[in-house]
Amino acid sequence: MMTVSYAVKLDICCHICESELVKADRLVELLLLLQARPRCTARELAAELEVSERTIYRDVEALGAAGVPVFAERGANGGIALSEGYRRALLQFGDEEIQALFISGSALVADLGLAGKGERALEKLRGGLSDIQRRAAESVRGRVFIDQRRWFQSDPSVERLSLLRRAVWDDRVIALKYKDRDGKASDRLAEPYGLVSKAGVWYLIARTDAGFRSFRVDRMVEVRVEVRRFERDLTFALEGYWREMAARMNSERPTFAAIVRIDDEDVRATLCGYYRTECVRPDDAKVVRVYFSSKNAAVRNAIAWGDSVELLEPRSARAAVARRARAIAERYSAMRLKSPSSSATKRKKRAAPAPSITR
Repeated sequence: MMTVSYAVKLDICCHICESELVKADRLVELLLLLQARPRCTARELAAELEVSERTIYRDVEALGAAGVPVFAERGANGGIALSEGYRRALLQFGDEEIQALFISGSALVADLGLAGKGERALEKLRGGLSDIQRRAAESVRGRVFIDQRRWFQSDPSVERLSLLRRAVWDDRVIALKYKDRDGKASDRLAEPYGLVSKAGVWYLIARTDAGFRSFRVDRMVEVRVEVRRFERDLTFALEGYWREMAARMNSERPTFAAIVRIDDEDVRATLCGYYRTECVRPDDAKVVRVYFSSKNAAVRNAIAWGDSVELLEPRSARAAVARRARAIAERYSAMRLKSPSSSATKRKKRAAPAPSITR
C-alpha cells in the first residue's frame, strides 16, 4: 500500500507545478480515504478534507489523470469509489509486512526535521487497513521499539540536518566549513547527493572536485546552501556507494586480536556490542576473542574495566597491562597523596604573624 501510494504521489506531482505540493498531499489523502471505504459521497469527502465539493470533483479528475481507476456515480446509492480490484490489491498485506511497517522508532525521521510527518503518514495508512490488520498494527507498535542512538550519545543538530535534507532534495550546491578528524578546518564546495545515518551518526555523501566523499555532519562548523543547482549523476546509487565504502573500511581497518575473560555481564554487552568478538571456549562463555583496533586499545580497555576484565593473551599485551597497572598504583599510592586539609594547615602555620601595636 505504501509503495503504491508514493508511486501515485510521484505521478501526481508530474501533473502539477512545484507550488502545488499541498494539493498533492491532499490527493494522496483522498486516495487513502477511498481505499478505506467502499464508497463515499463528495460531501463526506469534502468535510473530511476540509475543502469544497467542487474541489473534491477536481481532485477526482486529477487522480484519474494520474492513472488511478476512480469513478463517480450519481443517484441515491451513488458516490465516489475506486474499482474493487484496485482496492483489494492495495490491502493485500501479510502479518509480517504490517509488523515491518508499524515497528516503533522514528528518531531518524525526527533528526531530519520531519518529526510528526512519519506518524501522520502511518495514521493515514492505518485508515486503509481492515479491522483485523488495524489491530495487528496497533499491537506491534507496543512490542518493538528501535533506538538508533548509542548510550550517552548527544542528539544531532536538527536545524543543520533539515538544511542539508532540503539541499539534497533540491540538488543545490552547498558551501561548508569542515573540520577533519585531526581538527584541521577547511572550506569546501560540494554537491550533496544523500544522507546516511550509522549508529546515530549522520554523514553527508557529496561530490567534490576530488570525487565523492563522506562528511560527518557533527564536524561541520558552518553550512550555506547556494542558489545554483547541480546536475545529479543518475547512475549514482547511495546505498551501493555506502556499502562499498563500509566494506572497504572494514577490510583495511587494522585489528589486534586478544583473548579476554569478561566477568561482568554489562561490560561483556558493551565490549561485544562495540568490537567484533568470537567464542574461544565452548564450555566457558566468559572467555572470548576480541578484535581491538590496536594493542594500545586492548591495554586501555583492560585498564579501564578494572577487575571486570582480565586480558589473557597475547602475553605482550598482558605484560603491558601489568606495567600500566603498577604505574597507576604508584601514582595513586596513599604515601604520595596530600589531603587538602593537611596542606591548608601547613599554609596556615607558614603565614606571617600579625603586627604588634606599640603604645
